[in-house]
Amino acid sequence: MQFRVESFETVTSTNDLIKRAIEEGQPEGLAVRGLRQTAGYGRQGRAWESPIGGMYQSFLLRPDVPPAQLPTLSLLVGLAVRRAIASLVPELEDRVQVKWPNDIVVAEVDDSLREAAQAAGEGSPCGNKSASLCGAASPGVACDGAAPDGAPSDDGHQPRRPFHKLCGISTEMHARALCVGVGVNVARPANASSVPAGKNIPVYLDELGFCEGPVEDRISAVADALCDQLAIVYPLWCEQGFEPFQAEFDACSALSGRFVRMEDLSGNVLASGTVTRVAPDGRLVLRTPEGVEVFASSGEAHIR
Repeated sequence: MQFRVESFETVTSTNDLIKRAIEEGQPEGLAVRGLRQTAGYGRQGRAWESPIGGMYQSFLLRPDVPPAQLPTLSLLVGLAVRRAIASLVPELEDRVQVKWPNDIVVAEVDDSLREAAQAAGEGSPCGNKSASLCGAASPGVACDGAAPDGAPSDDGHQPRRPFHKLCGISTEMHARALCVGVGVNVARPANASSVPAGKNIPVYLDELGFCEGPVEDRISAVADALCDQLAIVYPLWCEQGFEPFQAEFDACSALSGRFVRMEDLSGNVLASGTVTRVAPDGRLVLRTPEGVEVFASSGEAHIR
């Protein structure tokens, strides 16, 4: 398939435009991009402004699939984002991971690059001024994650390293179609953002070596690469479900082998255990200390 791309300098949010297109009855395959968002929003109603520096792109999809398959779409889009980044910066392929259910992270980042840039009065190795941005200022980003570096894990044994967040993904059902929003941190923005603080540490592609050329060109390159990869994986997912991608997801999963707690939105613990894999239906599989497998859905729990 090929995506019909519409690009804008400033939008309220790319999701808003996709939802409007859904209401107008447009067919699937529309991709909307914005260099800036004035009213971006994420999970649980978080809202912020999105300055130049991130790739903000949303997609209109109308998959003819069983409803039980839909929760795996965000996992599929995560794989497409990871493939897109690897196509642009091949040396990052082994470092960029998918964090269930809707984030792309880098598990370890060499902070010496940032320290050197900040000592020179810059915010990143590409020369942008310093600013704070929690995760990707995109539709659908949730800024919760791992404990600070060196903090004990929930099982009291191995320390948990922080995730460095590179991308967030949202999927919303709207008028019987799907609006999929993706935000990738491409370059640290020059101006401060109103993104709320969270536990994830943001990381930007320019801090990972993707620095060449104007920032607008780099943003476009990431957006184009994502369209290319999603055009490959989405039709196969529609035909065969998530099973063809399950091994790939497990191989690059940021949570594999980690001890996590699954909580509801009120903070009540639903389950805890070591992540072993993701099931074909998209649920996260944990093994409890007693050796029992527990299946957790992203719709009913989140990770601490």
